[in-house]
Amino acid sequence: MGAERIKVLLVEDDGDSRELLAELLEFEFDVVTAHDGLAGLRAFESTLPDVVVTDESLPGLCGTELARRVKARAPRTRVILVSGYTQVDGAEHCDLVLRKPIDVERLSSAVGSLGDEARRWQGDDDARQ
Repeated sequence: MGAERIKVLLVEDDGDSRELLAELLEFEFDVVTAHDGLAGLRAFESTLPDVVVTDESLPGLCGTELARRVKARAPRTRVILVSGYTQVDGAEHCDLVLRKPIDVERLSSAVGSLGDEARRWQGDDDARQ
C-alpha cells in the first residue's frame, strides 16, 4: 500500500460541478472523472478505483445502478452516492449517501476513510493468496 494515493472515480454530469469537485479532491487523491453513468462504468472497468463518487441523477445509467454494477464486479470498492433526494431506491448498493449541496470537507473525509477501508480489505485478500 505505502505512499500510493487512493484512486477515486467521480461521476457527475454537470461539467462545472465535476471540474470543481475533481480539483478539490485532487489535493489528496488520484481522481478520474466521467460525465455520465455509462462512461462511469467504462472508467470503473479500466481504472478499478478504490472509491466511486457518483451523482444519482445521471444520463444513461443512474448512480444506484452504477453502484450495483460496481459492487457486482468488485465488492470491496466503496461507493458514495450524492443525491438531492431524501430517499433513494437502490441506495443499499452504496456505502454512504451524501445529500446535496455537498459538504466538500465531509466528502473528502469520507473518501479517505472508505478508500483506506477498501485498501485494507484488498490487502487482506492479497495476503490470503
